[in-house]
Amino acid sequence: MTASRRTLQKEATREHLYTQAMRLFGERGYDAVSIDDIVREAQVARGTFYFHFPGKDDVLLELIRRNDRRIVESMRAMRGRPLGAVLRATTDAFAAAWRDRRALLPHAGAVALRRIAEVAQVRDEQPLRVELVQHVEAAVAAGELRSVLPSQMLADVFLLDVFAALMAWGVAAPVELDVVLAAVIDLFLHGVDRGAEAPAGMRVASLRPRGNS
Repeated sequence: MTASRRTLQKEATREHLYTQAMRLFGERGYDAVSIDDIVREAQVARGTFYFHFPGKDDVLLELIRRNDRRIVESMRAMRGRPLGAVLRATTDAFAAAWRDRRALLPHAGAVALRRIAEVAQVRDEQPLRVELVQHVEAAVAAGELRSVLPSQMLADVFLLDVFAALMAWGVAAPVELDVVLAAVIDLFLHGVDRGAEAPAGMRVASLRPRGNS
């Protein structure tokens, strides 16, 4: 067997394990599925699973990575557009990724947080964060966005807001996910109480209209 054929076979096995695991998570719930269940459904040895995934949580990390890649693609397609439109495209992509996997959100969130805590550079190297920082920097440079905070921190604030909203919606929110995420954008760009104008130094960010969004 050639090296390229072996690589393709490994990739196919990994994809098969991932597909079977995600199907079982959807049917039974994450906590009710064991590694033995996954290898039984995939018809592979337990060692094969561990070759591709160190543990069950790593299957969820793979789901997060795949979702993040699609979200980043949506963000890249919005380069040069107003920040409000970029943020809407971003939250639309988050909604598309998680709308049908609501029950997995609390587990995926816990896994993601543990990963960030264990590996400090994960946050700074995360493609999603890197892409959003570029959009925020462009908005600041164009005079579209003003803030006392640096662009990196503003990007973190928005992503943490999205994360918190997803976790809240995943547990019990009686509101459609699109509505929740639209409120996150509004909160980030305009604040909670528009009737009480905060001092300029106290605002997280202030948005100035720039063309059609």
